Amino acid sequence: MREKEQLLKKKPKKKNRFARFVSMLIVFIIIISLVFYSIENPSFIKNTVEKLKAFYYSAVDGSDTASSIDTFSAESEDFYNEEAALGQETGVQEDGPQSFWQKILAFLKRGLDKDNDNFPSSLEIKIYFASLGQEEKFSYEKRTIIAGSSLVAVENAVKEILEGPHKAFNFPVIPPGTKLRRVEIYENLAKIDFSQEFLDNSLESGVLDKYVIYTIVNTVTQIPGVDGVIFLIEGKRIKIYGSVDLSIPAIKDEDFISEDDLLEGYKEGLDFEQTDSGQ
Repeated sequence: MREKEQLLKKKPKKKNRFARFVSMLIVFIIIISLVFYSIENPSFIKNTVEKLKAFYYSAVDGSDTASSIDTFSAESEDFYNEEAALGQETGVQEDGPQSFWQKILAFLKRGLDKDNDNFPSSLEIKIYFASLGQEEKFSYEKRTIIAGSSLVAVENAVKEILEGPHKAFNFPVIPPGTKLRRVEIYENLAKIDFSQEFLDNSLESGVLDKYVIYTIVNTVTQIPGVDGVIFLIEGKRIKIYGSVDLSIPAIKDEDFISEDDLLEGYKEGLDFEQTDSGQ
């Protein structure tokens, strides 16, 4: 009798172990799926966190705080969703829906590519400003910026522009009060997001509109891996700035660069390519 009782007690334990194993396996699969989904959808985690915050604050403070957080989440989603529209405008589209394992391989490949990318830790570039005595030609100040990646380099280059010129004969053209909100790099394009002052404090001059846009564009396109710029205000893309058409990414405009400057930039580009190939 005792042996039978012991056998009856042991049988449920085996079932419990199997049930725990199945539960752990399901949880593991869910976690892995969420990780790779968040990799392919960068705004997923941010939006989830914001929704949780909205739920919490709605319970504590009422609906007003929650609605403001929802608004912020929507703006953040608009910023990240620009990638899909950008892919259609620039002709960069996915070949088709990727399987789960294709996404894993693509993620690993991106990680290896980043490890193999020997981006310089610092860069000396020209920060462009307006100048007297040179009609529709930019002057510049050479400055060394912290880099390490094209993203960090663009952020620091824009900050140098916003800081303004150090020399008396150079003049800033960026609207006063403008702040840099964030930067992203997508398919060799820099997505630069400015504060509302970039629009509100502009001088509404046809010439100055071009100066504002192309001092930025001609500065950041010196950075390796950046061929053009997309402008955003408070997370939303703008398609026009005064008289400047921004419906497509803005690229370097050599009309604002002197011949000596162009020649010097060409030589520097060759030097960088030779150094990069020699590594």
